[in-house]
Amino acid sequence: MRPLAPADQLQDPFSRAADHDDDAPLAAVSDTRCFWDHLGATRAEEYAAEDILPGMPAPLVPPAPAPGLARLDDMPDTTTASLHDVLEAHDLALLDPPAPDPSGAMTSPVALAAGEGLDLPEAHLPPVAPFIAESPRRRGRRRRGTSRLGYRLQRIWLTPLYRMAIKLGTPIAIAALGLALYFSDDARRATVVDAVDAARAAFVERPEFMVTTLQLPEVSPELEAALKDKLDLSLPESSFRLDLDALRASLEELDWVRSADLRLMSEGVLSVTVTERVPAILWRSEEGLELLDAEGVRVAFATYRGARPDLPLIAGKGAETRVAEALDILDAAAPLGERLRGLVRMGERRWDVVLDRDQRIKLPERGTVAALERVIALDQAQDLLARDLVAADLRNPARPVLQISAGALDTLRAIRSQSME
Repeated sequence: MRPLAPADQLQDPFSRAADHDDDAPLAAVSDTRCFWDHLGATRAEEYAAEDILPGMPAPLVPPAPAPGLARLDDMPDTTTASLHDVLEAHDLALLDPPAPDPSGAMTSPVALAAGEGLDLPEAHLPPVAPFIAESPRRRGRRRRGTSRLGYRLQRIWLTPLYRMAIKLGTPIAIAALGLALYFSDDARRATVVDAVDAARAAFVERPEFMVTTLQLPEVSPELEAALKDKLDLSLPESSFRLDLDALRASLEELDWVRSADLRLMSEGVLSVTVTERVPAILWRSEEGLELLDAEGVRVAFATYRGARPDLPLIAGKGAETRVAEALDILDAAAPLGERLRGLVRMGERRWDVVLDRDQRIKLPERGTVAALERVIALDQAQDLLARDLVAADLRNPARPVLQISAGALDTLRAIRSQSME
């Protein structure tokens, strides 16, 4: 059994503020022995009396001291046994049980450790023994524990973001640094670039990827020549080096092409399909004669009017933006036949229908087709346009005006004077 500390060296374990690190957390300064030692000092007798420890009954008579155990009267007056001593005595009793007393009672090591049955004055056994430290602490020795810095480092390591940054970010940073150091040399960079270009060229220029034939649609010779000139291909060429979208956009820049489609066919054939614009009207502008389609997009230039006598003629500023409206008026003027010469846009807001003999039908801004149909009905009923008429002004549909020529006006005056006589 180990010796017990004197009473003047006993310390309260719950008041050890000077023996621990002020920067350590509370868990670092806890003492696991304090509870058990205090419990052993205060409850040893009760454990023995209530037979809590198995196989160790309470003493019946005062036994003699067991061999190998020190008597408590050799200890200081203010000391007693701890639970550790009780358990140690219990283990010794199980290994080497003491000889039975002649009186028939068995000496309990718990009782011996607690001082029961010994020749010890009653004053030496206080009702509740104070806490007995296992061993006195050395003066000036600080208790080691987790510092505040270590505690914070542990908390940082438990953060998922920091842990991921260290596990993944560190290898990536090292790899990036290695690549940067490797490619910092110009010769190494040039070698890598040349190797990549050579590998790409060997793959791109394989025979199965080469385009050898250009297939064009059946178009006019002029348009075919324009298509070839726009494509500007030097065959054979790898299909990986052909930008089909750029080629299609270049073909659609031609006036004759409404839309184009390019496809790579088998056996190295590049098929081109185009949709031509159909001229619908002839527009006389300041730059000359232009062929326009139904959307008002220029198709081509015309050298003279007789080049396309089948197309109607329009003129005036802004007429190219009203091609659809002009076509509707021309359809309504179909009963005029060969007398129709064309349409003129006036002030970028209305139309004039031009007939032979310099006759004009001035149409309003709104209700253009209805006004023209009214004039055509009068002509069919009374031969209005066959008379010596210069213009039929319908700009105000509620008050139409007919303008006759100067000779017709003189004839009309002569007729009126004769009738008055």
